Amino acid sequence: MEEAVRRLNAEYGFNLNEEEIQQIARQAEEANRLFEPLFAVDLTGVTPILKMDLRSQGSKTKREKKR
Repeated sequence: MEEAVRRLNAEYGFNLNEEEIQQIARQAEEANRLFEPLFAVDLTGVTPILKMDLRSQGSKTKREKKR
C-alpha cells in the first residue's frame, strides 16, 4: 500500500514525507479491511429502492439564479 501512496505522491506532487506516506497507507489498509465484507455481497439482479432523478441536479433554474 505504501508503494501505491508513493506513486500517487510522485504523480500528483503532494510532497508527502515518509511519516505521512506510512500514515496514509495504514489508514487505507484499515478502510480496505472495513469495507471488504461489502465487496463480497452479490447484488446481481437487485433493483435499487431509490431512483435518482439526475435532471434535477446541476444547473439552477432562472428564478434560483436571480436570488
